[in-house]
Amino acid sequence: FQVGLAGIILNSTGVILTFRVRSLCTSFGRLTAVHLSADCAILAIFTFWCAPMTYFSYQDHDSLISRKMGQLSLYFWFVTLYSQLFIALNRFTLLFCPRIYMEFFQCRTSSLILLYNLICVGHICVYFGEGCDFYYNAETYFWEFAETPCESAISFWLDLVYGCVTSYVLLLIDVICVANMRMNASKLANPVSANERKIRSDREWRFLAQACCTELLFSFMLISFHVVSRYVSGLWPTFFSTSLIWKLSHLGNGIILFAFNQELRRAILQPKMLFSFSTITDTKAKT
Repeated sequence: FQVGLAGIILNSTGVILTFRVRSLCTSFGRLTAVHLSADCAILAIFTFWCAPMTYFSYQDHDSLISRKMGQLSLYFWFVTLYSQLFIALNRFTLLFCPRIYMEFFQCRTSSLILLYNLICVGHICVYFGEGCDFYYNAETYFWEFAETPCESAISFWLDLVYGCVTSYVLLLIDVICVANMRMNASKLANPVSANERKIRSDREWRFLAQACCTELLFSFMLISFHVVSRYVSGLWPTFFSTSLIWKLSHLGNGIILFAFNQELRRAILQPKMLFSFSTITDTKAKT
């Protein structure tokens, strides 16, 4: 419960700040807000659904409402995955295809967000099939896929393989983006001061580190949930390798965002601005 509540508070603060910090009032900021909102939704399901079920020893874990909550949690999981994908594509098009960036990401951000949310709805449609169930078991503290051929295929291919491959593709895109930024920086080496080159270099490495941490975190969560959990026994080891690591990954996403973004950390020092109608201006140099 405490982990989920802490994650909700942290990610909710991040959502608010993406609208308050002027440098994040962009397509990147809006996509990040959707990502953080989905993190909050998943943590809310853990906090206000799973925790009470566990506390009151709810037995009917495969009831209709339990299965629907499972589908809802998977929907928000895919939203976090596609948010990462579109954030990476947002950076990639900004560097390599500025026209596409302006036409689609900057001018049609809401349409893109709606598009990938509809794709996420399509993903969870498969869970409406007979025997394709996903639910929280309060007796084992574990989110379970139904033991059917349908769920075996879906959990392996759609959840584990698709999720991990997507994360590694995102990592490749981000590495390409950083390599391009460093190449462009070297071309501007002469007219730019050494201090500004250092600022840009630090920002590029923070960007790469943030992307790597986020994508590796979610990959580790998937591997732990689907692979490690098969090789552990006992109530608590299974809980730690599945439900807890899932919660921690969404809490960790918020921590990573604040850890690598100075603008957000500075904004935390201005709490009265969180709910004001004006935006917080970043006073540091930006590229």
